[in-house]
Amino acid sequence: MSSWVALKERAKFLAGETVLVNGATGASGRLALQVAKYLGAKKVIATGRQAAALQSIKDLGADETILLVENKDALENTFIEQFAGGVDVVLDYLWGESAECLLTAGSKAGTGAPIRFIQIGTAGGMNITLPGAILRSTPIELMGSGIGSVPIDRIVGVIEQVLGAAVVGHLEIATKPIALSEIEQAWSSDGYMPRAVFTIGNHLPQT
Repeated sequence: MSSWVALKERAKFLAGETVLVNGATGASGRLALQVAKYLGAKKVIATGRQAAALQSIKDLGADETILLVENKDALENTFIEQFAGGVDVVLDYLWGESAECLLTAGSKAGTGAPIRFIQIGTAGGMNITLPGAILRSTPIELMGSGIGSVPIDRIVGVIEQVLGAAVVGHLEIATKPIALSEIEQAWSSDGYMPRAVFTIGNHLPQT
């Protein structure tokens, strides 16, 4: 729902456009790149903080992946290259430093092409520093997407479309069944782990 509403209601996305998903390795981000492809994106660029997770989403339709490295200058240059090649919509699930870097790169690319930057989540930080010059010098449309920015009746109205797309488009969520007896070990595991589905004993829930 987060990506569908952001693309259709806020970005007014059109088939054939290029979408960059900032934070594409989480459950919502993985779905976002699949939804963008389903809706007709020509190209989907995915960013993430874990190399292994980024590698895994190539099979979901990511045309290019960008590892969010700590070297800010290197990351900014990578983003500038992407914007120079054309990015129509940014779906941002992270905010924080990576969003700052994206907005700066969009400005420095200097293509003059409009960029619709849709803020959805704050997994990378609650706040950013945004120089006013970026907004003055670049045709960036910066907006948020969620309950409040989109009327609740319109959000509810697209549920049927999303559920239909989940079936027709074979949308996938990464899951890993784990027995309750292993919950402590799984909960404290480091690094990327797909969304866990805890089960009693060896019996999976029936659907």
